[in-house]
Amino acid sequence: MRKIDKSPETILSTKYKAWLDKLKASVGEHPADYRYYYDDVVMNLYRCQKGVCAYTERHLCTPALYDAANWVNGRPKIPDEADYNRKDHSGEMDHFDPEDKKGRYWNWDNLFMIDAAINGLKSNKRVIHYLMPGLPDYSPEKYFDFDPETGKFYPNTDIENPDTINEIEYMIKEVLYLNHPQIKHIRDNYHKMLKFLKKDGKPIIVDEFFTSVKWALGEE
Repeated sequence: MRKIDKSPETILSTKYKAWLDKLKASVGEHPADYRYYYDDVVMNLYRCQKGVCAYTERHLCTPALYDAANWVNGRPKIPDEADYNRKDHSGEMDHFDPEDKKGRYWNWDNLFMIDAAINGLKSNKRVIHYLMPGLPDYSPEKYFDFDPETGKFYPNTDIENPDTINEIEYMIKEVLYLNHPQIKHIRDNYHKMLKFLKKDGKPIIVDEFFTSVKWALGEE
């Protein structure tokens, strides 16, 4: 689960950002049922995440939908918008910390696009905040290791604190689902394909599972 840059400079949906800034300046709660900027947030998140699930890094959305050229006057204009619907990608918007939904529903820092099936499994479970992938000081190498033999993620073996190890294990298994059998199956096959291409001397283009590919094949 790699770090995701969600700094203000990455927000192309400036109409949404201006609206959010007004919400931050007010004392009221975010209107959870207000959906005017929903697609603005979704497409900007996909752009920050390069079209993959923020947690499992499985590919969810074609680049054509979140290309920077699609933003006009601070809002995304979806190509062939008349034919677009939310089934054209396979992700759902997730509140990393479900507690934020109660009063800060549209908090940019807490929002991520993730695999729809994983979102259903994660639901409103307790999270460990230091593993939020958008934090400035987050890095996968700090908390995780990946075993190319088993194809699984596990806590960084340099971590000595048993409480931290338990927290990371909990997040891997119960929140992030990094070793979910279906995700692991797809990831294993992806690694095999890339290894075959590399052995055959063919160019490799990595467009998903960035973190595991980096550790399994030494590819960025």
